[in-house]
Parts: sequence; structure tokens; C-alpha cells
Amino acid sequence: MRVIVGNVEHDVRIAGAISVPRLGFMDNYYCSIQAFSQFGIPLTKGTGAFWDQVMSRILTDLSREEAGYDFIITMDYDSVYEPECISRLVSAALLSGYDAVAPLQTKRDDQKLMFTPKGLSGDHDSKITLPLEWWEKPTQPVDSAHFGLTVLRTAALRRMPKPWFLGVPNSDGDWADVEPGDGKTARVDPDIYMWRKWRECGNTLAICPQVSIGHAELVITWPDQQLKAVHQYPNHYWQAGGRRPPEAWGSPEHAAKCEAR
Repeated sequence: MRVIVGNVEHDVRIAGAISVPRLGFMDNYYCSIQAFSQFGIPLTKGTGAFWDQVMSRILTDLSREEAGYDFIITMDYDSVYEPECISRLVSAALLSGYDAVAPLQTKRDDQKLMFTPKGLSGDHDSKITLPLEWWEKPTQPVDSAHFGLTVLRTAALRRMPKPWFLGVPNSDGDWADVEPGDGKTARVDPDIYMWRKWRECGNTLAICPQVSIGHAELVITWPDQQLKAVHQYPNHYWQAGGRRPPEAWGSPEHAAKCEAR
């Protein structure tokens, strides 16, 4: 892939890596084919029940020195993005020298951005406000990110001891969430474990605030009481006991309002 940074043209060898289920989102498939083929980047896919194991195998193979790649771009099967996102992320990695660069991406269901600002790894539930100047920079150092469309330097992978991905239960030996302030240690998911180990061995990680990608997810669309669309996440549907939102047409709240007329 040829990338122009400033007035200098760079020829970098890049591979794509993705862990996919047997069935997936066609929107992701077609935007990935369009983006990666435009730059001549080969895309390696793996399939298995355990995302962390599949990604570890793919990244191991692609990061071997004899494979000849400078960078690997990881991707999730529900990411949606334009081709220029790839060129902008690679340019940011070359210009900044960071070992990993990720775009902005919003988490499904709760609409939080999936990164942790540098120095705030222990503050999972606190609200963080960053100044406008922070978002205007081409890259910003962070403590954790995601793998939705993330550029990894292969030399950084090679100097990181294994295991790269490992799930660690909470202090009760369980996988449930823990409440803030209850004195318990939260679980560590395999992706967060990887980012912690990444930084522990001296590798650097950044978010590119000027590049964002989409996150495909299923929503349930109901007619509301004015017969306009109201959306509900499937998780919220089941958390409500398999109930539509109160503002939806035909909800118990709607029925009560009709009876009161």
C-alpha cells in the first residue's frame, strides 16, 4: 500500500485480520471488500468459538518476520467504514510513530466511546470530559481501545510475550460485572488484557480522534403513540422482561392512557 505522508511517499506492507462467525453482517462484508481491495491489502479471516484464540493465531502468523508485513489492520465483523478510514489510520501511524492506532467507535447498547484516556484505566464508570483541543489532535495516547479497525505494528507484536489475550474473572472467580465501590476486582476481558500487556512491554497505543467508524447493531423499531418510529435495543427489550418501551403503541402505559380518556 502506498501512503503519502507530507511530501514523502511510503510503500508499506499491510495485512488485514478478522475473526468472523459462520454467519455475519453483509454491510461489513461489502464495505471491507471495497476498502481492503482498493488498497491491495490481503484479508485473512479465522472462524471459531473463541474470538481471542482465533485472533491470537492470525496475529501470530501475520506478524512473523518472514511474513514481511509492516502493519496488521484488525477488524470486527460488525464494523462499518469508508476506504479512506484505512489510509488515514495508516498515515496517522506512520506520522506519529505509535505502535497501534485505532479510530473512534461507539459501543453497542450504551453509546459510550470504546477507549480509555491515558492514566484513567481504573475509572470504568466515571464521566470523563476532554477539552476541545484534545479532539483536534491527529493522535492521542490512550490506555485501551478496541479492534474494530485498528492498525498494529508487527514489530510491536513480536516483542510482546504471550499469552496476548487472556480472560481473567473477577475477585469472586466470576464473570459478572462488579458494582463500583464494593471493594471487588473487576473481570478483565481478553481485549483489555491485551492492551494492558501491550503497554507493559513498552508498546504505545493511540486513538485517532479525527477518524471514526460505525458499529452495526440490531434494533427493534416500534410505532410510538404518535405512530412515529421508536427504537429499542434487544438487550433493553429482554432486560425489561420481554416488553416493548412504554412510549410504544400497544404498551400497558398506552392502554392505561387510552382507558383514562
